[in-house]
Amino acid sequence: MAAEGTSITFMMPKIARKTLGLADGSFSRIGIESHTLAFRGEGFTRPVVLPVSMLGTYHSDILNNLFLYLRNNGQNGILGVTTGPLTKAVFFKKGHIVFSGSTDATERIGTVLLKLGYVTQEELDSVSGHDDPRRFGVRIKEAGFITHEQLWHALRVQVISICCSLVDFPVGTFFFLPACVPSDSFSHFFVEPTEVLFEGVIRHDERMRALGQSQTPDPRSPLEVLAAMEAGGDDAS
Repeated sequence: MAAEGTSITFMMPKIARKTLGLADGSFSRIGIESHTLAFRGEGFTRPVVLPVSMLGTYHSDILNNLFLYLRNNGQNGILGVTTGPLTKAVFFKKGHIVFSGSTDATERIGTVLLKLGYVTQEELDSVSGHDDPRRFGVRIKEAGFITHEQLWHALRVQVISICCSLVDFPVGTFFFLPACVPSDSFSHFFVEPTEVLFEGVIRHDERMRALGQSQTPDPRSPLEVLAAMEAGGDDAS
């Protein structure tokens, strides 16, 4: 578990910041105090304190337990996993995965649409860079470059891809912010956590076979790897 009174620095995915009512500042300094996260950073006039129901050191071996606990207990909230510059957030509603976000640029909806062949790079560029508060997927659909069905499919692909990537996510810190999913949002589709876990393992095994190698376990404990990463001397790759 993370030590009481410690703090970490990370960027929350934009969709998570919006849901939590946080500013669009750069990095947020997160203090761990009495089973709460105190968000501090650019754009904050005072700390935003949120309760956490789970907090600890993340490694892929516990992903199954995290997902199944949230599923079996019908939890609502955001599961955050952070390491170094990357943070991924998985939104749960009644134990189902309903959305996800990531600070990894390769997992943005524009990149997903491009990989699916729904848009060209020129079309993405024409929509990017505008001072428009609407979400990027909405803007590119209303520009006429994709259909509603294509956006729907791309969002589902994005959600599953981000969740599956947690199988390969480096050691870091996880936390769960309960009751942080708006009741009137994130009800377009429900993804079973067990489905995501199964798909993530399959994708991982396929990558290992393609590389012609097996995964070599790190002889260090998760806490030792995390300490090395925080000291800036290890990329945990």
